[in-house]
Amino acid sequence: MMDELRILIARLGWPSTSARWWTMQELAARLGEPGLRAETESALLKWLNTRKLEAEVVEVLCIFWIAAQAHGYSPTPQLVESVRRPSILSDLLLESLGLLAEGGDKGLEEVSEEFEIPQDFDSVQGSDLPRIFRTSMGELERYTRLPFVRQMAFEWMRNRAAYPDAPFQGDPWYFLRPLGDGFVGHLSFRTALRAISAYLRTLAVAAEFWAMPPHRADAEAILALPVHPTLALLKPRRPAWFPENADFDGDNEAIEASLGTLIGRIQATRPGDELIAFSSPIVMSMERCVEVSIVRWSQVAGSMIADTDLARHLEIACNHGLMLRSTTSEPLSATTFLTLPQLDRLMEGECKAWPLAAPLGLDRLGYLQHDLYPARLFLPTLPDSGEAEIIPRNGQLEIKVHEQVVADFCYWNAGWGVARPMEFGGNCGTALISRGTGYREGPISMSGPVRSFYLWQVRTLHRGNTFDRFSQSLAMGAVFI
Repeated sequence: MMDELRILIARLGWPSTSARWWTMQELAARLGEPGLRAETESALLKWLNTRKLEAEVVEVLCIFWIAAQAHGYSPTPQLVESVRRPSILSDLLLESLGLLAEGGDKGLEEVSEEFEIPQDFDSVQGSDLPRIFRTSMGELERYTRLPFVRQMAFEWMRNRAAYPDAPFQGDPWYFLRPLGDGFVGHLSFRTALRAISAYLRTLAVAAEFWAMPPHRADAEAILALPVHPTLALLKPRRPAWFPENADFDGDNEAIEASLGTLIGRIQATRPGDELIAFSSPIVMSMERCVEVSIVRWSQVAGSMIADTDLARHLEIACNHGLMLRSTTSEPLSATTFLTLPQLDRLMEGECKAWPLAAPLGLDRLGYLQHDLYPARLFLPTLPDSGEAEIIPRNGQLEIKVHEQVVADFCYWNAGWGVARPMEFGGNCGTALISRGTGYREGPISMSGPVRSFYLWQVRTLHRGNTFDRFSQSLAMGAVFI
């Protein structure tokens, strides 16, 4: 068992984002097992004590946080003593575990006016890490006229000394080059950890020297979470009704037959429930990849668009990118509240139709979970219902309205690897399935009949040579039910 523990802790340093998230979950489960708790806790505390970057500390603390949320773990006070690189976010995690942080970083220093932003700081933005951290600093700088970007670059330069022999840790193209053109990696190297750490230290400087309000500093720090507090507890489990590899091949008629088979499988597994949304790769190989996306819609009378043109019309109309907003009672609450839209905002005017699911907005992020963002996180729109609760339970998510569970969300691996084709939303799959039909009945009042249809899309990538870029074909349609 000790070999297993050693292997798991080694995986915390892997560049693969999904592997780090899953490793956190496995280590958290060990903390919840009485027979494994002592050795796991001891090993993690030693690992935490050696972390040299603020973002590394946060990732380890997230293991203890997951263990407390999912497995009833009670953290040891030694956790506070083992934090060598504190931050606003590590303090929040410790407080959520019922522990009192020892105090802020004493080594904070304001950037001088003479400091020049190094070239490598700008060059890694948008390549080795998402631009969102640099963008957030820029927005704060424009609002306050304080040097947030230069401060972050200054902290980036300073933390180079944490790993002087390998400050950049690897070449992403080592993993991507053998796959050929057209792939994007699920990778987070030391470059990202350094930049995120610089981001967190800049917020600490702003709170210490620039009078940033604590609540604003906390809100900005949440952007640096490795895992979304609600999504952190999702477990990758492929459902029994998942379609066979041969499905969704052929022309539109064959694809719609496959859709009917999929819906039939779900109904057989869960009588009385309905598929609301589905998004997943179905086939993943070096020569051919197929991705299927399905969303249920409702429509009332008065459409100016013919049924045969409905799918193409809605493809254009959906490009405005409606996303569901969310709030929380506390920054690290595992419960997320959806702010549900009004029907008039959801309905597409010309065809009088509205989606019954939409992607979750980016109000909270987990940079180790970007395989889910934004094309996989479909949740019920529930127009005119006010608010819904998203609660993790048994490795899935439950969506509740007025204490009633109206749907659940599951997630699984589908052709997972270190990279995915750029055209795909992710290497994972997700499904949103109702509990009964209340999710589409709700408080909406309509004078005429309401009919339902599935808007489907099948994206196929193919190539003859594994070093070539994929060619793409896209089929879509609407099936009334």
